Amino acid sequence: MRKISKKTLKNKADKLFSLLIRKRGTCEMCGQDKKDLQCAHVITRSTIHLRYDTRNSLCLCSGCHLRWHHSPLWAITWYKSVYPENAKYLLKQKNVIERNFDYQEVIDKLKKTIHEVELNEEADKGEF
Repeated sequence: MRKISKKTLKNKADKLFSLLIRKRGTCEMCGQDKKDLQCAHVITRSTIHLRYDTRNSLCLCSGCHLRWHHSPLWAITWYKSVYPENAKYLLKQKNVIERNFDYQEVIDKLKKTIHEVELNEEADKGEF
């Protein structure tokens, strides 16, 4: 059996993580329920150990996501005011070096978390 490439695992993890964040259902910046929700990262995705950390992500509509990237000073000021505990956490964690990152472990955890979120959604709808 062929070994799955690191790139394939990373892409799968990225898609699952984006799905999980978009399940929040509304733009965390403007509050609108929109169809064009996106996953945005506070600390760059290249910081691998924070790439799949929900405290390092926001669910934003495309307009707010664009604003996030085009006005970084405003964005980080906003983030610190709305999510002060997450901001403190990220500042402490951003320089940690992750040596043995396991994408398959991340994928397994994301699948489990998404399943739990979907069960909660069903229970909230009274379908459970």
